[in-house]
Amino acid sequence: MTTGKSWSDFPVLPYIRLCYRYRAADFFQGERRLLDYLILFLEEGRYLLHVEGVEYEILPGEFALIQPGVLFSTRGFGECVVPNAHLDFFYNSERERSFVTTPGQTNLDSYSHLLQPKLNDFPLVNLPVKFVPKQPGKLMDTMYRMIEVNTNNDIQSTLHVQKLAMELLLLLLDNSEPSRSADFEGQQFAAKMNAFLSFNLSSSITVEMMAKHAGYSESHFNALFSTHFGSTPHQYLLDLRLQKAQELLDTQELKLDLIAEYCGFANASHFSKTFKKRTGMSPRFYQETKHEGSS
Repeated sequence: MTTGKSWSDFPVLPYIRLCYRYRAADFFQGERRLLDYLILFLEEGRYLLHVEGVEYEILPGEFALIQPGVLFSTRGFGECVVPNAHLDFFYNSERERSFVTTPGQTNLDSYSHLLQPKLNDFPLVNLPVKFVPKQPGKLMDTMYRMIEVNTNNDIQSTLHVQKLAMELLLLLLDNSEPSRSADFEGQQFAAKMNAFLSFNLSSSITVEMMAKHAGYSESHFNALFSTHFGSTPHQYLLDLRLQKAQELLDTQELKLDLIAEYCGFANASHFSKTFKKRTGMSPRFYQETKHEGSS
């Protein structure tokens, strides 16, 4: 049963902790729980996973995913080659303090602040322990490239391996239903629109331009905008322009025509009339009053 975690509460920023081709013959690793994720596939040999009391047989070319906090043990038969990666998918400011647990570490209460959230706790994500990727060749190649790049310690390699880990996560999620969270989508929509409007504040912006940037029809955009901002696009844009103009009046010694230009008003007269209608005072009177109060 999922806990309904929201993607917006957990920034995705992969961090590779261990990534290599494990080689061993007839081995056993006792029960433990992980703080991070373990993804692996079998290159050679025969591999058994016991996860929360269920046995999974992994044969060459097959994949498995162990998510944080689950109880598991592993056993290999014959000469086994197991490309694998231990990694975080979600940002944690203390991620460098986290570690790969060892057999016998089944109680992680002391390290709960380092425990990654499970992917299966997010909406519409249901990844089994043993899974069949939609693109097995691509997933296998991504892991091989991660292993190769992870041997280097320079900044380019570090960024490259993070990029590959992000690709790996996308390939994993490709095996679930499209994960749609209204909360996350709303936050992304609001952030994109605020950035777009701020960047174009001094320009003449139409609702058609806003809708095109957001990727919606005008009618759908207007409804969506009203839902997330509580006002029409025109009213929100005017509020944003007045807010930015007020900030300039508070912090800068600029002529009114320049403030009007910066904030998208037709001219100083238009700015003054709009500002007075909203605040009950002219921009100059507001500025003088502000300075008197701070002196």
